[in-house]
Amino acid sequence: MYLNQWFKRVVIFIPVAIGIAVVVLAPKLKSPPQKNRVTEIATKVRFIKPLHQEVSPKAVGYGTSEPIKSWEAIAEVSGRIVWVSEDLREGNIIPKGTELLRIDDSEYRLALSQIDAQLNTSSVKTGAARRSLTIEKRSHALLQKEIARQQKLKSKGLLAASILEKAERDLINVDSILQNLNNTLSINEAEKETLKVQREQAELDLARTRMIAPFDVRIVSITAYEAHFASKGQRLFNADATDTTEIEARFPIGQLRPLIASKETPQTDKHPGALGLDAIVRLRTSTHTIEWKAKVERVAGQIDRQTQTIGVIVVVDDPYGKARPGQRPPLIRNTFVEVELRGNPKGKQIIVPIFAIHENKVYLLDKEKRLDIRKVKVAFTQDRYAVLAEGVMPEEKLVISDLIPAIQGMLLEPIADKKARKMLMMEISGRETFVQKIKDQKESKK
Repeated sequence: MYLNQWFKRVVIFIPVAIGIAVVVLAPKLKSPPQKNRVTEIATKVRFIKPLHQEVSPKAVGYGTSEPIKSWEAIAEVSGRIVWVSEDLREGNIIPKGTELLRIDDSEYRLALSQIDAQLNTSSVKTGAARRSLTIEKRSHALLQKEIARQQKLKSKGLLAASILEKAERDLINVDSILQNLNNTLSINEAEKETLKVQREQAELDLARTRMIAPFDVRIVSITAYEAHFASKGQRLFNADATDTTEIEARFPIGQLRPLIASKETPQTDKHPGALGLDAIVRLRTSTHTIEWKAKVERVAGQIDRQTQTIGVIVVVDDPYGKARPGQRPPLIRNTFVEVELRGNPKGKQIIVPIFAIHENKVYLLDKEKRLDIRKVKVAFTQDRYAVLAEGVMPEEKLVISDLIPAIQGMLLEPIADKKARKMLMMEISGRETFVQKIKDQKESKK
C-alpha cells in the first residue's frame, strides 16, 4: 500500500518537473531571428548628354498663303461672250498677254465708226469755213480801200454822202460775216475735241471687249462661259498672280523677343524689330515636308484681342518656280503653312529637350547612378527645346524618361539614348520634329 501511494505522488510531480524544465530550457534552446537582406531595385531610365553648341533662336507661327496680286476679271462693257480660250480652265497657269475671253464688239465698232464719220464731217465744215473766211477777208480789205477812196472824194465835194454811208454799211456786214466764220471755226474745233474724247472712250470700250492677262496668273474660278450675256460689272473669272505669295503668320506676344534681341540693328536702320529676320515657309504633309525661303515684309499693325498674338507677314518669291507634279506642289492660295523665323546664332549654349524640364528642374544622373534633382535657369525656350542659362554642365547626364515618383537619390539603371540626342540635334537644325519622334519611340517600346 505504501508503494502505491509513493508511485501516485511521483506521477503527479513528473508533469510539473517537465513543465519547469521546458520553461527553464526553452529560452536557451531558441535560435535568434534571422535578418532579411533588403535589395534596392534600380529604375530603368534613358539619358542623353545635353548639347553644347551654337543655336539660332527661332519662333514658329502658322498662317495661310495668299497671293500679293490677284485679278478679278470684271466685265467693263456689256455684251454676249463670243469666244473663250481653251486655256481658260481652273488651275491653268496663263502667261502675261494671253487673250482669254472676248465679248461681242460689233456695237462698239459701230460707235467708233459713227464718231469717225462725225469727225470727217467736222473736218469738211472746218475746211469750208476757212475757205469762206479767206474770201471774206479779201472782200473786207477791198471795202476798206474803197471807203478810203470815197472819203477823199467826199472831202473834195465830188461824192455824195449816201454813197459813202452805203460802203460803210457793206463793211459792217463783212465784219459780221467774218465774226460768224471765226465763231464757226471755234465751235467746230470744240466739237472736234469732244469727238476725239468720245473716240478715245469708244476705243477703250472696244479694247475692253477682250480679256487679256495683265501678268502671269493661275485661274482660280470661272463664272461666265461662251454664249452667255455679260452685264457691265459682272465678274467673269478670278485669277491669282504667280510671282509672289505672302503669309500672315501669328506669333504669341513675347515669342519673338529672343530673335529680335539676337539681331544687331544699326542705328541708321529704319526697320528695327522683326524685319530682316530669316524666314522659312514650311508645308508638312503625311509623307514629306516642302520648304520655301521667305523674307519678312512687315508686321501687323495690331495685336489680336482674343488670342493675344501678333501677325508677321512674310513673302515668298516665285512660289511656282520649283513645283514638280507629285513631288513638290506650288504654294497656292489658302495653303495652311508653318512659318519659322530665325535670329542670329548665339554662342555655345546648353540645350535640352523642353519636356525634360519639370517646373524649372531637371533630372540628372550622378556618379553613383542615383537621381539628382537640380534647379535650372532657362534663358529662352523654343517649341521643342530649351536653352539653359545655368544649372547643367555639358558633360552631365540628363534623364529624359518620366519618373513617377521622382525621389532625390533613388537608384537608376541608365540607358544611353543616342537616337534621342541625334534627333535633338536635327531638331535644332530644323530638319526633324523631335517631340513626335520621341513619342513614336515611347509608343514602340510600350
